[in-house]
Amino acid sequence: MDQIMLGQGLLIICCVFYLIWWGVAFHPNHGYSHTSGIDGILLLITAAFGLTGLVLNMLGIIKTPPERGLVSGLVIIVAGIVTYIVLLYGSRIILHRQVTSELFLIIGWSMLEVASINRAIAWERVSIDRGIVFLIIVAVAAVLSLYFYLQYYEVKPMTGYFFGMVPLITEAISMGVFEFLTR
Repeated sequence: MDQIMLGQGLLIICCVFYLIWWGVAFHPNHGYSHTSGIDGILLLITAAFGLTGLVLNMLGIIKTPPERGLVSGLVIIVAGIVTYIVLLYGSRIILHRQVTSELFLIIGWSMLEVASINRAIAWERVSIDRGIVFLIIVAVAAVLSLYFYLQYYEVKPMTGYFFGMVPLITEAISMGVFEFLTR
């Protein structure tokens, strides 16, 4: 469980750097270069924390035998893939929204959190009741993230700039609550 918690902590730091990068690189007056100079450095720092956090989190998740926990990891993976495909096609074909990597990140993050909560229950670090509360928090964060993701291109640039920050904030807060209440 310690690896999961360390991974979660690094992912929170990733969200902070992602938010800083977004704040600098995507400000409406900034221009279109988002990966050079200070923008590139912030993006590399973000990626380093994110990838390290993801690897540690995943290593912690796979330490538990599949038969423990509320659901199997395969169910979580299949549910995430189906959700991603439905949202990908729904947002592209039905809503005519440009699909960006954020959709993948939102769904991937949600799957990771569900798997982490599942393992916390398996290791009896949290009760099933508390685990369900965590799952509800993740679901609310995911729905808010998806809403603001879908609205990004529908609003004025400055509003979109702030809308783009919401998923990072909700996901960092969700992981922070999980981190705090499972210690």
